Amino acid sequence: MGIHTATATAARDAAFAAMRGGFRLLDLTEVLGPESVMWPGAPAWSVEDVVTFEGGGYHARMVHTFEHAGTHLDAPGHLVPGAGDVASLPIEDLVVPVVVIDISEKAATEPNSVITAADVEAFEDVHGRIAAGSAVLMNSGWGRRNHDALLYSGTSGTTDLRFPGFGLDGAALLVERGVVGIGVDTLGIDPGNEPTLPVHREITHPAGLWHLENLVNVELLPPTGAVLAVGVPRIHGGTGFPCRVFAFVPKA
Repeated sequence: MGIHTATATAARDAAFAAMRGGFRLLDLTEVLGPESVMWPGAPAWSVEDVVTFEGGGYHARMVHTFEHAGTHLDAPGHLVPGAGDVASLPIEDLVVPVVVIDISEKAATEPNSVITAADVEAFEDVHGRIAAGSAVLMNSGWGRRNHDALLYSGTSGTTDLRFPGFGLDGAALLVERGVVGIGVDTLGIDPGNEPTLPVHREITHPAGLWHLENLVNVELLPPTGAVLAVGVPRIHGGTGFPCRVFAFVPKA
């Protein structure tokens, strides 16, 4: 059992044990389809019937979609060769305690805002040290914009994107804390004004972290106490894939 897997298991068990009053489920996934948010310029979603009720007595379709469409997971090998595909992710690292860092106030005035090391430390001053084996999600308020491609990406083209993300120092501190993954309610982990994706390339994927992008309802999660579940298929060689993401939220 790897370091991530062992710490994630212990952290998850502790989080579930603390839910003495039970829990409710919260869906963090947008519906995947032709209206799903995509990285500007990514291949479009398409569907064709393979078998119909009229012709074969049942219905089955062929779906063509980008691996990184809609609410999806990035495997570490997405930007770092040899860092691991979707199929290699331990299941223990996909059901973990989750904390939420809220930067929606500063993101409202500066679209390319990031979670900094200072933001992480300020969060910990209030809620305690982020536990190893956890996942950290950003609440920027952007999830409520994903019905509008222009509002969500900040541009009508494929360049000059504007949306919040994680900063290099914030991501590096979370790696030090031993988190297993990070996620955003935006198009990408790096902010829109970082087209070379330095957090992906230099910090998180080399450390083996997975990413979640295009999450919704993050603003409905508590800062601490919930458990995240990531239902991603085991795709051989997959650099990422659309997934069903939800949370077990403690009842008040």
